[in-house]
Amino acid sequence: MKNSVKTLTGAGVIAALYVIATYLTQGFAFGFVQIRLAEALTVLPIFSFAAVPGVFVGCLLSNILAGGNIFDVIFGTLATLMGAVGTYYAGKIIKNKPRLLWI
Repeated sequence: MKNSVKTLTGAGVIAALYVIATYLTQGFAFGFVQIRLAEALTVLPIFSFAAVPGVFVGCLLSNILAGGNIFDVIFGTLATLMGAVGTYYAGKIIKNKPRLLWI
C-alpha cells in the first residue's frame, strides 16, 4: 500500500508539473509546429515508474484543457506515452548493463 501511494503521489506531481510547464510556454506549445519544453519530463521514467503515468496524464490534460484538436489529444498523448514507456525500459536495461549507457 505504501508503495502504491508513493507512486500515485509522484505521478500526480509530475502530471501537474507537465501541465504547468506547458501553460507557461503556451505561446509555442500549441499549433501546427509545437515546441514543448514539458516533453523534457519524458526522461524521468529512467528513475521511477511513477513518471510514466504522470507524463501521460499531464500531456492528456494539457491537450484537452488547451482545446487541442482530436488528433493532437489522441496521437500526441499516445506518442508521449510510448516515449515514456520506452525510456522506462531503456532505464531498466541501463541499470542492468551499465556498459550500454552510451546508447
